[in-house]
Amino acid sequence: MDVPNQHLKCLLERTDIAFKALLQEPDSVERNLAYEDAKKELDVFVSNLRSSLAQRKVG
Repeated sequence: MDVPNQHLKCLLERTDIAFKALLQEPDSVERNLAYEDAKKELDVFVSNLRSSLAQRKVG
């Protein structure tokens, strides 16, 4: 697996773990922050990947 895919796999796993933890303690501020941070990092990665792919398609 190449590096971007490995990084994506790690981000997905981190987000999934944070979400499952949040489900167990939905009122936890720490769990909410951990999930939001993981989700934000995943969103940024996906956005950057889409931008990179779009640039390749144009160029």
